[in-house]
Amino acid sequence: MQSWKTLARKHVVDFGKWLTVESHTVQLHDGRIIENWPYVITPDYINVMVEREDGAFIFFRQTKYAIDGTSLAPIGGYLEPGEDPLTTAQREVLEETGCRAREWFSLGSFRVDANRGAGIANLFLARGAYRVQARNADDLEEQEMLLLTRAQVETALERGEFKVMAWQLNVALGLRYLDQSTANFKEGTMPEFKRFPTTRVAFVTEVGPFHQAIPRGFDKLFAWLGANNLLPMGQSFGIYHDDPAKVPAEKLRSELCVPIAPDVQGSGDVQVKAIPGFDAASIVYQGEANITKAYNEV
Repeated sequence: MQSWKTLARKHVVDFGKWLTVESHTVQLHDGRIIENWPYVITPDYINVMVEREDGAFIFFRQTKYAIDGTSLAPIGGYLEPGEDPLTTAQREVLEETGCRAREWFSLGSFRVDANRGAGIANLFLARGAYRVQARNADDLEEQEMLLLTRAQVETALERGEFKVMAWQLNVALGLRYLDQSTANFKEGTMPEFKRFPTTRVAFVTEVGPFHQAIPRGFDKLFAWLGANNLLPMGQSFGIYHDDPAKVPAEKLRSELCVPIAPDVQGSGDVQVKAIPGFDAASIVYQGEANITKAYNEV
């Protein structure tokens, strides 16, 4: 299947960084031309489901101009120019709650409107949040910060009390991630020895704690694949160059890889190389991106 092509565009309405409406001339996959296709440009944004160290979840009850009454809401905010989503998420959590979080997990990035654009929603789960300063929120709406138990969050989700689609999705994916992270391999499982063939991969290099570097690197890789209309040619994997028991977390080096077709070339932060065939001891692991325990078991 072929994507539509943009042949021309012109500004219709411009409200600065908050909203731009364009009229596009687009060519369909079968060659037909459509004039005056409306396209909406709004800033990309983040939403974060935050879990404190004591297991309580931080949410807000607030108003929004397009919502009747009040709604429960996670932390949210727009990306500043040149700011990556994780940086935005950490900044917004600090400003709105006064907290930092020990662990961050990407829950995915999603186009808001499939045909009209309207920016990208970047969803996160933050765990182990702890207070470091007073709140410094600048939201226009009235807000009440709430601490909810897991059961209360599930009930609110079932009742539709998160009245924005991205908020509902953020919470649903966050709860799903927490459920999956409790599953783990059985200690004492014997590894299986496997032969891995020579593989050509696209990869990005990251430096930092593995539980942050792994989702960050794969977010970059799959965004690059999507932007170039490419599909992975096999299972993604990571190469970890340092032992976390010996190297400080902020200096850990990793390469996050996705197998690709022979004719694909890298660009930007994404490079391409061939990894020679090798034998490996393999163990099945399901859980959080912090994989140190699994490697210790192997």
